[in-house]
Amino acid sequence: MILSCIPYAVLFALPFTPLNASESAVAVTVLIVTGESLFAIGGLIAGKSLLESFRRKLIPRRFRRKKQPMDSEE
Repeated sequence: MILSCIPYAVLFALPFTPLNASESAVAVTVLIVTGESLFAIGGLIAGKSLLESFRRKLIPRRFRRKKQPMDSEE
């Protein structure tokens, strides 16, 4: 799963290469598909339990902060 970060890191270096627009578009597509494939393969190797723990930690509802009651000292 860690190896899936490498293609995404290469995406940041892509604008500094001497590729034209069509070659860059193909390279971006290949890098994204490669990164997603490596992540999926890593998930299969790591097992269902690890993926479930990632999924539990990344529930969007948990990103919202709960409103804390205001302590007024009036």
